[in-house]
Amino acid sequence: MIFKNSVIRTVVLTALCLGLFILFASIYEQSRIEVLDVWAMKNVSVIHQPALNESFTFLTNIASRPYQYAIFIFFAVIWLIGERKWIEPFVLGVCLIGIRFENHWFKEWFERDRPMYDRVIEITGYSFPSGHAMISIAFFGLLSYLLVQNYSFLYRYRKFIYGVTVLFIGSVGFSRVYLGVHYPTDVLGGFAAGGTWLLICVLLYQGLNYFFKRNVSYK
Repeated sequence: MIFKNSVIRTVVLTALCLGLFILFASIYEQSRIEVLDVWAMKNVSVIHQPALNESFTFLTNIASRPYQYAIFIFFAVIWLIGERKWIEPFVLGVCLIGIRFENHWFKEWFERDRPMYDRVIEITGYSFPSGHAMISIAFFGLLSYLLVQNYSFLYRYRKFIYGVTVLFIGSVGFSRVYLGVHYPTDVLGGFAAGGTWLLICVLLYQGLNYFFKRNVSYK
C-alpha cells in the first residue's frame, strides 16, 4: 500500500512538472515575458562585482559535465564493487545520460538565442532550457534521493539533506542568470524539465526495487 501511494504521488508530481515545462515553453517568446526576462537580468547585473563573479563562476563549474561524471563514477564504484548493488548506479546513469540528451534535443528544438549583454563568462549554444538547471535538479536531486533511501543513518537527516540539495540547485540556477548566459525563464523551464526527468527516474528506481527485491517501501 505504501509503495502504491508513493507511485501515485510521484506520478502526480511528474505530471505537474511536465505541465510547468510546457507552460514555460509556450510563453517565453511572448513580449511581456521577454520584458520581464530582460528586466530581471538588468536588475541582477547591478550586483556584479569581482568576488561574486568568481563565486558564481565556481558554483556553475561545480555543476558542469566533468564534475557530474566524476561524481557518478565515484558512487557507481561504491555501489557496484563495494556493495554489490546494480539498481542505484544503473538508474543514476540513465538519469545523467538521459537528461544530457534531452537538454541537447530541447535546445535544438527551441533554438532560443542566449542573452547578449552583461555577460560575466562567454558560452555558445542555445538558451532554452538551461542545461545547468535541468541537469542539476535531475542528477543531484536523484543522487540525494538514492543516498537517503539506501542509508538509514542519512534517512534520519533527509530533510536537511534535501534542503541543502535544493539550496545548491537553486544557487546553480541563479548563477546562470547572474553570469548573463540565461534568461530566468530558461532556468525555470530547465527546473521543470529536469524535475520531470528526476521523477521519472524515481519511478524507475521504485519499480526496479519492487520487482527485483519486493521488500522495500517508500515513505
